[in-house]
Amino acid sequence: MKWLGSFLLLVSGYLLSRRMAEPGMRHVELLEEGEYLFRLLESEIRNAKIPLPELFAEISRRTGSCWKDFFADLSEEMREGGDFTFSDEFERLLTHHLAENLTDEEQYLFLRAGRNLLSDDLVFHKDTSEQLSREIEEHVSVMKKQLDSQRKVYQALCLSMSALIVIFLI
Repeated sequence: MKWLGSFLLLVSGYLLSRRMAEPGMRHVELLEEGEYLFRLLESEIRNAKIPLPELFAEISRRTGSCWKDFFADLSEEMREGGDFTFSDEFERLLTHHLAENLTDEEQYLFLRAGRNLLSDDLVFHKDTSEQLSREIEEHVSVMKKQLDSQRKVYQALCLSMSALIVIFLI
């Protein structure tokens, strides 16, 4: 019975370490999804020539994360029209929907990508979008490395504490 209890304590330590690393993993997934959605948007704008409100609504339907509400509201604002500039409304909605989930640096990267969406100069648009995509990918890569080392620390700490408890109980 002691061996079973010891095994369960070690497994619970491992599962606790995974649970502690979950917020960081979700953050990286959100960044990767955002980068993918902006690349998709840029491609659709260049190739399909779909009106932006419909394109934003379509992107909103393709995702289930907090990007969904952001693109849905952006689509709705553009359909309603009114007196606003795209970049100001884009920034307002991005801040409203994603301020809790993204750092200031990450928000700035996506703001730059959003401001670039309406560029008429296709060469500039393509070069800038590729540069921004690279910057976001680099940021995600750094975040993944940090998350990996953080996950290893959590795992070592939780398993060590579990092993210490097992030693005291046996």
